[in-house]
Amino acid sequence: MAARVLCVPADLGGCGSYRIRWPAEALIAQGADIRLALPGDPAEEQLQAMWIDDAHGVPHVLDVIVPNADVVVLQRPLQRRLADAIPGLQAKGVRVVVEIDDDFDAISPRNVAWPAVQPKLSPGRNREHLRRACELADWVVVSTPALRERYGRHGRCTVVPNFVPERYLSIEREARDDGSLYVGWTGSVATHPDDLQVTGGGVARAVRKVPGARVAVVGTGKDVRRNLGLNEDPVACGWREIEDYPDAVAQFDVGIVPLELSRFNEAKSWLKGLEMAALGVPFAASPTGQYRALPFGFLASNAREWERHTLSLLRDDELRDIAAESGRMSAAGYTIEGRCGQWWDAWTAPLNTRSAVLAHGSN
Repeated sequence: MAARVLCVPADLGGCGSYRIRWPAEALIAQGADIRLALPGDPAEEQLQAMWIDDAHGVPHVLDVIVPNADVVVLQRPLQRRLADAIPGLQAKGVRVVVEIDDDFDAISPRNVAWPAVQPKLSPGRNREHLRRACELADWVVVSTPALRERYGRHGRCTVVPNFVPERYLSIEREARDDGSLYVGWTGSVATHPDDLQVTGGGVARAVRKVPGARVAVVGTGKDVRRNLGLNEDPVACGWREIEDYPDAVAQFDVGIVPLELSRFNEAKSWLKGLEMAALGVPFAASPTGQYRALPFGFLASNAREWERHTLSLLRDDELRDIAAESGRMSAAGYTIEGRCGQWWDAWTAPLNTRSAVLAHGSN
């Protein structure tokens, strides 16, 4: 009998879409028996449980309602009630897979998200519940080898890298005839407090040397001028819904993915650079393990290299076009539609892998 899988994404934004919703939709199109329980769906379509709140308002699960599924995939279960529900599901014959795309134990205290995952500050939703969920789960799926070391050292773990939707390959930049050139970054300084500074002013110097060049941001652009050392504020288009996001990124002429060399960033995937490549944007990135493994894009380890790569791509139209074309051709091998079988194998691993059952006991 074919496996039935219930997928529970954590959100409708980038994380939920890239790691759960879009792979599930691609698999459904191929005939897989998958149901998505999306945030905002009616209660009867969600994973359901009964719980009570203690005197401190912390929920405690009493029972779970068995879903019509052989496997439940929980994305980023930071909530206590989700971790508590796992043994109840397993006791009723349902296998549980946990999906993670960030190292929540290594978030910088300077990151605005840090307080929300600290046990003392957020008892009902924190990184300890996530770690417990990973220990309890029949299988764990992560996006990078570093995350496997963090959350899957028990051996019941599969690395499924991040990929991009096939449609990104056909999105084109809008024509411009005003001589402008945009060096683009996507993100927020609030959640990337120390990343832009690794350019050491190199990107800013390159932009100053090329007439018509400016930095552009998909996001608010707040504090980007300060952290990159720019002479003027960047052009910022604000946040975009996930469906509109790739069209905004495609307007960049050159992309940058600066990352502080930290444990948190070492666990992050190559997704930002892959997005840019698929959208025809040549990019430079910091040399984390993921970007060293990606066979396209430029690597910048210091201010001089950030300036050199950015300046070369801005000044040399032919180089920029060749890098854009080759990057897009390579990115065609990294699509969700082409690789979605990896998710199916990972999500159904606890049903098909005898060693997983032996390692975890007979739930």
